[in-house]
Amino acid sequence: MKALTAGCAGCRIGAPGLPQCFANLCKMRFTVLVTVSLVLGKLVLPNPNPPQPPPLPKYLRCYRCLFETKELGCLLGSDICLMPEGSSCITLHIRNTSGSDIMVSDCRRREQMGDCAYTRPAPVFGFWIFSHCCFVNFCNDPQNRESYLQ
Repeated sequence: MKALTAGCAGCRIGAPGLPQCFANLCKMRFTVLVTVSLVLGKLVLPNPNPPQPPPLPKYLRCYRCLFETKELGCLLGSDICLMPEGSSCITLHIRNTSGSDIMVSDCRRREQMGDCAYTRPAPVFGFWIFSHCCFVNFCNDPQNRESYLQ
């Protein structure tokens, strides 16, 4: 610390040798950094490239089943579908007043996102269709569906 204050002797604001004083302070700071880095290990400089978030996956992977019930699982067409980023996974619930719940799980392209959140009557009297989209790999899979489709 004594060396640091000695370098400041005669450095007053408005003094004619102020640029030289500033250069001396910079040299001393550099010397202190090098000395500390030699004593403590490696020279630590600020990272010019801060860490970047991981890239988004190129494709979204969704669970696909054309006919599924909670009691029996997938009865027709169990598969995986891949869609380009920006797409979604979807689950359609076809329900009636007696509590029957038939599900259809699939992928939706960006252009089809209008189907993502709606309720409407089904073509069969007494049934309703509820749909919901999610945007994470396998979010419409039976094991993950409850946490993503609420």
